[in-house]
Formats: sequence, C-alpha cells, structure tokens
Amino acid sequence: MSKKKFIYPHLAVNRKKPLNLIDSDNYLFSHEYEKTIPPSYIRILRNPTVINETILYLKKLRIFSKETFYGSHTLTKKVKDTIKNIIKSDNETHQLDRGIWIVDSKSQNFGHWMIDSLCRYYLVPKEYRSYKVLLPDKFKIDWIIEMLEYLDIPFKFLDKNKKYIVNELILTSKAHPSGNYNPEIVNEIRELFLKENINNEIKPKRKVWASRANIGRNPKNLNEIEKILNKFNFEILPTEKLSLKEKIEIFSNTELFSGTHGSGLINLFFMKEGSRIFEVRDLNDKHKNAVFSLAAALGIDYFYMEREKSLLEGGQINSLIFEKKLQACLNDF
Repeated sequence: MSKKKFIYPHLAVNRKKPLNLIDSDNYLFSHEYEKTIPPSYIRILRNPTVINETILYLKKLRIFSKETFYGSHTLTKKVKDTIKNIIKSDNETHQLDRGIWIVDSKSQNFGHWMIDSLCRYYLVPKEYRSYKVLLPDKFKIDWIIEMLEYLDIPFKFLDKNKKYIVNELILTSKAHPSGNYNPEIVNEIRELFLKENINNEIKPKRKVWASRANIGRNPKNLNEIEKILNKFNFEILPTEKLSLKEKIEIFSNTELFSGTHGSGLINLFFMKEGSRIFEVRDLNDKHKNAVFSLAAALGIDYFYMEREKSLLEGGQINSLIFEKKLQACLNDF
C-alpha cells in the first residue's frame, strides 16, 4: 500500500468581504472569510485495478473512494457503484504502464471539472507530468478534450467496463474542499489559460451575462432582467456553447461578469485580476459560496444580490433592486 506524499500543507486563507455587503446579509458569508485548506497529497499506487470510475486493490478489498467519489456521496452509494463496476467488467485484464487520476463522480459537470478535477492535476510533481491522465469513457466530451489539449496535458480514455491494471498510478487527493480553493493552484491555472493574453489591461471593456440552458434555474421574470441588461449594453451569452478560445478571448476582456449562481460563473477562471463579478444568489442560501470564494482567490471584486423568490416559487429576481445594484457595480469604472 502506498503512503501519502504531501504536496501542500495546511493553508490559511483570508477573504475580503463582498464590496456591496449589507450588514443583515453577513450571515451568508461570515463563515467563509477565514478558512483552513487541509493538506493535499498524491499516492503512487503499484498495480491497482481500474474499472470505469473505480480504483481498487481487488485482493486486499481496498477501494480508493475518498479520491474517486464526490464528498457528499454516501457509503452505500460508494459500495453499490463499486460492486456494479466489478460485475459489469470484462474477465480479460488489460495492462497499462503509467497514469494519473484526477476525477471523481461529479467531474463531468463544467464547474466541478474546473474547481475540483483540473486543480488536482496541478498537485502532480513535474517529474510525473509526462504520464497520461486516465479518464473513463464518459469523459469523452468535446470541451474536456479541448481544454486538455490547450493546456498540453496528455490523456487517455479508458474503454467502458474494461478492467485495467496500471503498473504505476499517480492518484491525487482533492486539491481543496469543493468550493474552497488553494489560491496558488487556481492562479497558476488562470495564468496558463491566459498565456497568450499577457496584457493586464481589460480592453475593450465588455459586460457579460451568463444565460442559462437549464430553464429550471432561469427566473420567471427573465424578460424583465434581459431588458435591464440590454439597457446597460450587456452581452447575453450561453457560456456552455462557447469554445475554450472564445471564453478566453471574451472573459479576459470583460470588466463585469454577471449571472445567476451556477457553473457558468466559474468562467471566472478566464478573467483578469481587478475585474468584477455580480452574482445573483439563490434566496437565503449561505452554503453555495463557490463563486464568492473563487473570486477572492483570483483577486476579482465580488458583488451580489439574492433572488426574491426561491427556485421552487419561480426564482424571480426583483428587477428594481437588480438594476440599482447593477448600476452600483458599474459606477466606479
């Protein structure tokens, strides 16, 4: 059994408050101003079995669930999914020489890929970065391939339900708890994305609203909000339809990025320090602070407001408050 090789020790993180914070809303953020990021590590595994998303030592009945499942999944789900993968696997065993593992059970989602899996790759010491990142077949998604190629990360897709033995597997821990970040890692990733965009000036000054393909998360009064956005010359863009190069070109030249809470706002990774984000948060939700925390780590000024209604009640956004707060974000530019 491989021991852990620690990459980062405990890390204390301090975050500045939202620039438009109302005292009565402090409960939404107060538990996020000071955080301790736990240590991160890699394991160097010799001859583990890999089946789909499962990594284990079959003979020792050792499952590496902590590194391959999202944190909120129950023990029952972890055991069921592991057994399912073993049962579905072919009898034949396929041999691989080397590999790196960075994904968990939520990594297909753009937000989780960016804030969790991609960050895990940058735990890998440089002497191992010639190894290919091993990805289950379901990760054969255009935007994932485009990103790995852009960042010059070697990768290999594993066939569905095939049983692989990997001579040497670099198994990464979580780089940080989901939604809380190691600032060194996320800033390194931003620099790599913006490697061809080294001018720190934000020009031209673009204003972008991330539209939602998920109708259930769009506010019922979206038409009212879009009229306000048009008044302030916002570009309303479906971020999930943009190529990586389009995202880099657009967001590296954006002064104010806005939208409702969700993966679309994780495009913060492509914005330059000193730009601004205005997040429309879910009502009374003090738990979903991934956007606030990422903005703090990247040196992006954070503004916010809450929906007027819960998503179950239609998720409406108070248009009068929205316009007032949006105007305040723009006043200092």
